[in-house]
Amino acid sequence: MNGRRLIALLGAISVFALLPGCQTDDQSDTAGESSTQTVLGAATQTGALQVGTPPIDAPPTEISTLAPFPNDTEIPSPNPRVDVTEIDVTDHDGFTRITYRFDGNGSVFWKTEYVSEAIRAGDSTVVDVGSRSILQVDLMGVQSDSSLNSVSHEGENITRIDSAARNSAILQSFVGTVDIRPAYTVSTSDSPSQLMIDIPTADS
Repeated sequence: MNGRRLIALLGAISVFALLPGCQTDDQSDTAGESSTQTVLGAATQTGALQVGTPPIDAPPTEISTLAPFPNDTEIPSPNPRVDVTEIDVTDHDGFTRITYRFDGNGSVFWKTEYVSEAIRAGDSTVVDVGSRSILQVDLMGVQSDSSLNSVSHEGENITRIDSAARNSAILQSFVGTVDIRPAYTVSTSDSPSQLMIDIPTADS
């Protein structure tokens, strides 16, 4: 199951590279360029974020160039890898925001989707996030300090976040939501480099 999920991640990212970005609303931000994607229901969403300045002689980073891999094969990532420096959770009026902050130079490819079980791809551990729904967040092309692994956070509209490194290139998080598969919003910012997921307030 875990191998299929990772292959599905690459497949979805390849499709994303060929599509004109449905459900995307590009906006300007005072801190830098940003984009916002509103995800309805159980829709799977993918995207990419350039962190820092890519090397002049870097090869093309189109996601569609990634070929499918058989089960149990390590997935190569773009070089250089980007550091995930912090995972922050803050409650706001009407939503809870989960923020992934990055540092370094490179491309971060991300995927969000609702899953029936929180199964870590690295060791097949089933994580109990004590929620009505589970939102899985995969970040590829990153590396993280061990202090971010298996760290839990609680917010007003989420029950828990459990994060762990899949390997030296993928960070995986499971977000437990209070409501059943709420429509969530994904946004990115170039300066500072970060990815934000907003979970709306649960229906009373």
